[in-house]
Order: sequence, then C-alpha cells, then structure tokens
Amino acid sequence: MQDVTNAHKATDGWPGRDAPAAGPQAERPEVDPEEAGLVERSRRGDLEAFDRLVAAHQDRIYHTAYRITGNADDAQDAAQETFVKAFRALPRYRHEAAFGTWLYRIAVNAALDIVRRRPPAPASLEDVILPAAAHNPDAEAEREEVQRRVHRALQRLSPDHRIVIVLRDLQGLAYEEIAEVLRVPVGTVRSRLSRARDALRPLLGDLGPQGPMEEGS
Repeated sequence: MQDVTNAHKATDGWPGRDAPAAGPQAERPEVDPEEAGLVERSRRGDLEAFDRLVAAHQDRIYHTAYRITGNADDAQDAAQETFVKAFRALPRYRHEAAFGTWLYRIAVNAALDIVRRRPPAPASLEDVILPAAAHNPDAEAEREEVQRRVHRALQRLSPDHRIVIVLRDLQGLAYEEIAEVLRVPVGTVRSRLSRARDALRPLLGDLGPQGPMEEGS
C-alpha cells in the first residue's frame, strides 16, 4: 500500500457559492468500470489493485481528515485508518454507494473518532499553507494569510458543521453524496450547511469571490 503519510498537505480556499443542486430524484453517478474492476480485484486480495485505489483517493481523504481533525498528524492517522478499515471491509461493500462516497464515510468517522478521543494538537504553519506561487512574494504572503484564516475559522465550528463545509464547499460533493456519507436526509445536510455558513460569514465573508458574502449565497 502506498504511504498515505506522503499525501500532499495542501489546503483549499474559501468555500464557494453552490452550483444548482440536483433534485431529489437525481441519479447516482455511473460506476467507473476501471475503478469497479480494481475494487473487485481488491476484494479478492489483490494488494496491487488496492494500492491503485489508495493512490486515486488518498489526497482527498487526507484533506478531508485534515480539515476535520485540524492538524497533520491526526489527519495522517485518520487517512491510514480509513484505508486499513476499507480494505478489511471490502468483502461487505455492495456498491450501494459510489466507492469514493463509501471511503468518505469511513474517513469522516475515523476523523471524528480522533477528535473525540483527544483534543486537536495545534497546527504548525507548514500544515496550513499551500505551496507558494513561484517568484511572487506578495501573492505568497496573501495566500498564507487566507489559508490561516480559513483553517482557524473551520476549527471554530462544531464537528457536524465542519464536516458539511468540508464535504460540500471544499471537496465538492453533491448534497445527495453528503447525505449518503453521513446517513442523514438531504434536508439535514442543507440545514447544517446553512447554519455552518452563517457561522463562517462573519469570519470569512470578505474572502468571498465577490467581496463580502451576501445572505442566501
């Protein structure tokens, strides 16, 4: 298995405004035949196939865990635990959800378990900041400050609110996918997201793409 601890420690920018959400009857995403083949091979104990699944998903899983736990060490632990649990649980995976959605569910639970077991350690500066734009010190300084603010603001949210922001606004999951990950109704996802954005608006509203965030964005 590839070393999950080598996943990039990049962070994402300000949560953007939503694209139009799919309706309640939206179809599930089509299964990727190549990925489905890797899943089936992995279920039969093919470690090379599982390594390829890890390589395809480890960055997104790490970033999700990082934003929930608040620091790199805990995120690495959660990501590692996610793939160990996923490999062990593969015989029970029945494609009720997309494989990536299923992994998100495991990752969210792993990250939450860590948050509940111990308080988050303070994040170091290198954990928070994206690689700098080359030869542009002003842009680098601005980018670093944005990343610090986003990270600190997320850590002020409750775990439930932090998770929906991470999954929707930073990872780009659809409402229906988030509902599957969290096993809650879509309406619950929407209401949590609305409350989370309300909590973030006073902290990060000026970072929106069109200046201060407006109500209803």
